[in-house]
Amino acid sequence: MIKEINFDELKDIYLQLSKIMPKKPINESDLLVDYKAQQCASFHRQLELLGNAKEFLVKASLDDDKVAIQAALVYIRVYSMNLSSFFDAFKEDADSLLRSSDWPDIPEHYQIPAHYNCPIK
Repeated sequence: MIKEINFDELKDIYLQLSKIMPKKPINESDLLVDYKAQQCASFHRQLELLGNAKEFLVKASLDDDKVAIQAALVYIRVYSMNLSSFFDAFKEDADSLLRSSDWPDIPEHYQIPAHYNCPIK
């Protein structure tokens, strides 16, 4: 089972870090995530729209309706791009946080301490 990601919590942590970590605070307007919007709601809405477009494509394919198939593919493309942009904004803001601060070097064979219970390998 995939654990749900709380994008609003991630957004809040990014915003907090942007104010305390950098050599000089990062202006919120220079970041790509919309820090005023509810990110979880935005993600779920785009995922729902993509799912609806997929269902439209399935039905259009069953009817062999080439115009509807083409329209469904356009919708799938748009909603997929929206989701791609959603994740790209989080990636770009992480890059901004990494670039704007003085960080210690990560040791070559760094292991995440066990007390973080982090399954990243």
